[in-house]
Amino acid sequence: MANINDHFNNSFAVRGSKIVTGNTAITASSGTFFAIQFITDCTPTAFTMQEGEGTYSGVTYGEGTLIYGDVTAITAGAGETYILYKK
Repeated sequence: MANINDHFNNSFAVRGSKIVTGNTAITASSGTFFAIQFITDCTPTAFTMQEGEGTYSGVTYGEGTLIYGDVTAITAGAGETYILYKK
């Protein structure tokens, strides 16, 4: 269960972020990232979240879209940019 410090750290991304442009495949252990923000319109060819339900890949996410969840893998298209926020 998260405590107030966890919520504070996540809300300000005090642990940093990782910006990715292009079709570099990103994989991470569960608990590495808590959110993803799409800087450009993105249609990931692969996109999974721990404990996620449904299909996240093949969907177009508009510029500025922010999704909270434990991102474990993502591959976007060439020229697409997103930020992963570290937990």
